[in-house]
Amino acid sequence: MIKLKDLLLEGISKKEIQDIVKKVYPHIAKALGGSPVKVEVHNNIYKRIGAIGVEDLMKQNNPSAEYDWDNRIIYLYASKMKNAEEVIKSLLHEHTHTKQSRAKFKKMYDDGKTYKNHPYENAARNSEKNWKNYLKHLDKS
Repeated sequence: MIKLKDLLLEGISKKEIQDIVKKVYPHIAKALGGSPVKVEVHNNIYKRIGAIGVEDLMKQNNPSAEYDWDNRIIYLYASKMKNAEEVIKSLLHEHTHTKQSRAKFKKMYDDGKTYKNHPYENAARNSEKNWKNYLKHLDKS
């Protein structure tokens, strides 16, 4: 059994990330609405897509998670996950995107919105604020 105090420390394995997902994500989907989607854990985005020069790319932009609209998959990237808080926040953020309109999401970016002022990103960031509500699910076997 993973102990909550251990998960709030720095450093977390792919197996621990998967265990957090298994315990927490169903509760996130229920609370936020919508259907749960598949969640995959990869080391980083660049290895997942088979990019060349991974180390250099990771220095430039290495996301912690992303939602794949086409395949309805949330990808979590272990190289950016340091603790349970980051995993839970990423799940909350990306699940929020599963309930949003892809066309409107893209149009707002096309119309000049940035990550900082995009309404859908703001909604996803706001959903992260409740991450502590899900810690109680981690102490359960």
